[in-house]
Amino acid sequence: MRLSVTKEQMEFLETLGVKDRDYTKEEIDEIIEGPVSDCLMERGWKHGPDFEETNEIGDMCEAIITALTKDR
Repeated sequence: MRLSVTKEQMEFLETLGVKDRDYTKEEIDEIIEGPVSDCLMERGWKHGPDFEETNEIGDMCEAIITALTKDR
């Protein structure tokens, strides 16, 4: 199945090495648990003592995770 993301989200995913093609549910889980979660944890937070607030990258990662898990 194709990834149910917007064009902007797909362009962001491509920067993480994710191609625009058909995927199995297991492969989609790997995308969520791999490059998207890694990006969120590494680059998705505003600097501060507790890293409580996401930045633009974090917002994008969270939106992609939501889009890819909404049909479950």
